[in-house]
Parts: sequence; C-alpha cells; structure tokens
Amino acid sequence: MSENNSLNGALGVYWEADYRSGKCPVCNELLNPTEKEKGAYRFCKKCNEYRLGVLIVKQITIKPPTPPSCAKLSCILKYSKDLLTYTLINLYHTKRVKYAVDNRNKKILERYRTGSPSPKTLWQAIHANIKLKCPICRKYNVDPLLFSRR
Repeated sequence: MSENNSLNGALGVYWEADYRSGKCPVCNELLNPTEKEKGAYRFCKKCNEYRLGVLIVKQITIKPPTPPSCAKLSCILKYSKDLLTYTLINLYHTKRVKYAVDNRNKKILERYRTGSPSPKTLWQAIHANIKLKCPICRKYNVDPLLFSRR
C-alpha cells in the first residue's frame, strides 16, 4: 500500500497536491467558495451537490535516489546515473505542471494534468522531456523519436 520512505535514517516525505478550478466539472457552473464544511468539496447550486472543481494539475514529489553504500567506481557510477534520472524526472514534472497551469482552460492530455504515468528510467525521462517540449507531439500524442509503421 505505502512505499517505504526511509532514506538511511533521513526523513523521507511524499506528498501530493491537487490544483483545481472553482468550476463544477458537470455543469461548468461556479462553485460556492464560502461553504467549506466538506473539505475540498464545494457546493454547486445548479447540481445541488458538493463537488470537486475541475482538475488543473496534480503536483507530486518523487523519491530521491539512495546514496552509494560503497566507494567503488561502479557504485558511484550507478548513483550518478540514478541522480541524472531523478533530475530529469523532476525537470519533466516541473515542465508538466507549468504546461498544465498555462493551458488550464484548454483540452490537453490527462497525463500532463495528473503526472501519471510518470517516467521511471533514464530513457523514459529523456523521451518525456522531448515530447513535452514539442507542440506537435503534445497535441497529436505522437512519438518524436520513433517512426510510425504505416
């Protein structure tokens, strides 16, 4: 259920935060901002229900790589690769959040709003960053590095 967040005695914190608009996802009516008795839910007068606003973006943290346990060159190189992967994944999530906030009222792919699926490997992180930067790739969900087989 929950991932182990221990980092060799250091504190590991994982959090998620939703950034939502004040509009009802069903009828697009403004939600009542004063009624806060249901937590994040707001009352929609048109639907006569409590609803969450439309999701703009979900922010998440990712677990940093564990430091090397030995001073061998292989351990240091593996840690360097893991650190580069971690940095590129963080860069992807930073760009993804900015892209989703800038396009809050436009139709974009859900992966840019939720962050799922997130890149896991170095190649996936490089690929995701390139794809997020390319406007044609984002709009049509095409792969910038592979040729289509038509």
